[in-house]
Amino acid sequence: MKEFEDIVLTAYIVLIGLLSAILISRYWYYRKTRKARTKIFSEPKFIVFCRIVTVLVISIFILGFVNYLFILQKGNLFAPYWGKVSVVSLLTLLCISEIIYNLYPLPTKTNRILNIVFLIPLSGFAFLFTQTYLKAINHPAESSSIIIELPFEGTWIASGAGGSGITNHHDRIESQKYAIDIVKFGDNNRLFENEGIKNEDSYTFGAKVISPVNGKIVFALDTLPDVKNTDKDKLAGNHIIIQFQDTLFVALAHLKQNSIQVKQGDIVGIGQELALVGNSGNTDFPHLHIHIQDTETYDITTSKTFPIRFRTYKRMRYLFWTRQTNNFLLSNDIVKPN
Repeated sequence: MKEFEDIVLTAYIVLIGLLSAILISRYWYYRKTRKARTKIFSEPKFIVFCRIVTVLVISIFILGFVNYLFILQKGNLFAPYWGKVSVVSLLTLLCISEIIYNLYPLPTKTNRILNIVFLIPLSGFAFLFTQTYLKAINHPAESSSIIIELPFEGTWIASGAGGSGITNHHDRIESQKYAIDIVKFGDNNRLFENEGIKNEDSYTFGAKVISPVNGKIVFALDTLPDVKNTDKDKLAGNHIIIQFQDTLFVALAHLKQNSIQVKQGDIVGIGQELALVGNSGNTDFPHLHIHIQDTETYDITTSKTFPIRFRTYKRMRYLFWTRQTNNFLLSNDIVKPN
């Protein structure tokens, strides 16, 4: 995991450096040409229209890029908070600088042509980012979703979640379309210590799993070792299935060997400790897998899945914590109980 973290960190440093260089060069050029600039409404009407559109498109493009980086880019799982703050701050300054450039343009033919040439690809990228984001947040309505509590304590981040394949790799499996994978932060706001190679390096490995529902244990398995296993009947690894309505069952998978504290037939309540997160089954690193299905056995070929929402929690999707009620998760959402 350290290798992926280093790649993401390097990418952020390069992006911060690139944005800083663009801002410095734009400021220098504006200072150099400020006496030759004019107000936007002194330009021909068609150019005024193009520049106003450019201002709007730039704003949409930058917002779309932030959404891409924070929600759609899976590598952002390892992004440091200071990196996110730096990038958003620089993008905000860049947006302001481009608005000023278009409100006080150089009244030359070359500058007008360049503005139009710049506007065309920028509009395409802005449209693409916007369309992708709208698809990513397209999630079944609250009335069509199953609302449960968070199955953990502490601060976690979704490594796969949402109602589409854009943010959720489970989408390719119909019986797990709305499943969620989630990993835990340590006290140092990292997902692991040392090199992140061993299970024990992960702060998720051994994290407490609590019941997200009131219900009955209908299946519990915890004899499998904490190693990757792609056998069809062992994909979930050690797991628990809880029946909480007549035809609704919540599955909690990839649990730690010999950590399950309940057995088939036990009645459990919300918040009750059930097990510890492990790395058993078809998994590349320790994480908690959760989904809701209509059968009491973990069978990806026959069961039907349901969209999940969580009742109350705090979420950081961008830079700030917000309180959420009956809402869904997307990849890279950082969450914790209220």
